[in-house]
Amino acid sequence: KWFNHEWVKKMSDVRCQMLVKPILEDKGIKIKDDAYLLNVISLVKDRCILLNDFYMQSIYFFEAPKEFDIEAVKPKWNEEKVNFFTELVVEFEKINEWTMLSVEECFKALAITKNIKVGELQLPFRIMLVGGKYGPGVFHIAEMIGKEETTERIKNFLLKSFS
Repeated sequence: KWFNHEWVKKMSDVRCQMLVKPILEDKGIKIKDDAYLLNVISLVKDRCILLNDFYMQSIYFFEAPKEFDIEAVKPKWNEEKVNFFTELVVEFEKINEWTMLSVEECFKALAITKNIKVGELQLPFRIMLVGGKYGPGVFHIAEMIGKEETTERIKNFLLKSFS
């Protein structure tokens, strides 16, 4: 596994894309944009040991999670956090230039306003976007999937998970 992981990490992103694209397509993921796939590969490559790992490590870039790791969020979930994420959707709608930095700044500013530690909010945010406790930086994920998809995933999580 170690040797294979090193091989994957050292492989060029373009070569990796050529090998991974058919794997993803065989599992039903429709790749509409090769440049987008290349960006996804560069973000998740270090987390993959085998080429098949790219599916689990990248599926959430192409489709919203069908299930959420609720147990990871449940111990510290409360009405205050529901209100935070409900308001976050509104704040995200105001962002004109959707970048990793603008998303992070908006997120942290609202956390400060609500007097909630950012660290307590990042795991639930990750679960909303990815479905589990894995993946690259959560603000990078939000940038990649876009404003509309990010806000829809937050709303979906809030509707399905604790209603």
